[in-house]
Amino acid sequence: MRHDEWKWRSLGLALLLGPGLSLAEPAGKADTVGKIAPARSADSAFFIARSTNQNQVHYGVRVDEHCQPRGPQPVHAYWRMLEKGDKAVEPLLGREGPAYGLVDSQQVEATASGWTVHVRLRAWPDRTIDVEVFRENGRCAARAWTRMEGRAAQIERIFVKTAWPTGVDYVLLNGTGTDGRSAREVIRR
Repeated sequence: MRHDEWKWRSLGLALLLGPGLSLAEPAGKADTVGKIAPARSADSAFFIARSTNQNQVHYGVRVDEHCQPRGPQPVHAYWRMLEKGDKAVEPLLGREGPAYGLVDSQQVEATASGWTVHVRLRAWPDRTIDVEVFRENGRCAARAWTRMEGRAAQIERIFVKTAWPTGVDYVLLNGTGTDGRSAREVIRR
């Protein structure tokens, strides 16, 4: 029942971040290569899973043949409708924007290894997510970074545990820090 879930989405995702948090250090330092988690495909840099069903909201980066982000808003959100099959995707509905949509402003910058797109989810506009895009093994790859436990960490998974009948019990961020250690942050109301 995707259409009934929009009420708790905004609340739950807004709990993720406190004001003023952003990455204070470059995410992809050369001295951390080999310690960080594997890169994901650029068409799915990170995702949000929920306890209500298997469907997920994925955040991909539109890139050209050189893995350069395309357009003023290259990062976009879409549904992976896993309950309909592995390849089923759908766009976000307008009413889902407050929970899963992105703030309109996306900053793109060139880096030594590729590109970084700085984005913010509308549900938590005070937390920056830095999406690095680069070529790896002949494909465009990505890593998404934010702060977890007060340190920079690559996002591996965001999980929202819903409360019955509506609302959010907690939000769980899982990732890997630049030192290769696991990062985990639980946000409760």
